[in-house]
Amino acid sequence: NLFNYLDRQVVPAVLTPIKEALHLSDGCLGSIGTAFILGYFLTAPFFGYLGDRLPRKRLIAFGVLVWSVGTVLSGSAHGYVELILYRVLVGLGEASYGTISPGWIADLYPPEKRAGALAFYSAGLNIGLLLGFFGGSWMLQHYGWRSAFIASGAPGLLLVFLLLFTVREPQRGAVD
Repeated sequence: NLFNYLDRQVVPAVLTPIKEALHLSDGCLGSIGTAFILGYFLTAPFFGYLGDRLPRKRLIAFGVLVWSVGTVLSGSAHGYVELILYRVLVGLGEASYGTISPGWIADLYPPEKRAGALAFYSAGLNIGLLLGFFGGSWMLQHYGWRSAFIASGAPGLLLVFLLLFTVREPQRGAVD
């Protein structure tokens, strides 16, 4: 969940250099966040449906892969439309992860340990926001705005392999 939220704060941390590099208006800058939300909003119900029917581990890994690739590609954008498409891709990937992972976690832990597991999961949100903003600002200062996106998206690519090869697919409702 830390990585899920990290890339969201990179955008505000590097907004001014993006505006200058891509020659964007303030309205265009505002639509960067809207593109992410639309990607998330339009696909979350679809992933919720799939999450009830397909192996969740693969759907979550797919989501992490898609949002990580979208984040890395955001650092390579050379125009407004390209950046918007990459941010939609990030929203799509995060929708897969965000809609499925809480239920998956619930099936990994018995009721007496579930609240703690979900609290740990939820703590990733604030830590990710903090790291995204400060890490994105640091990367911007030392390596430029494009590197901030690459640095925040690349760890997710490793996370995909960890998910696929080290975490088991729990049986639905087995610990209830």
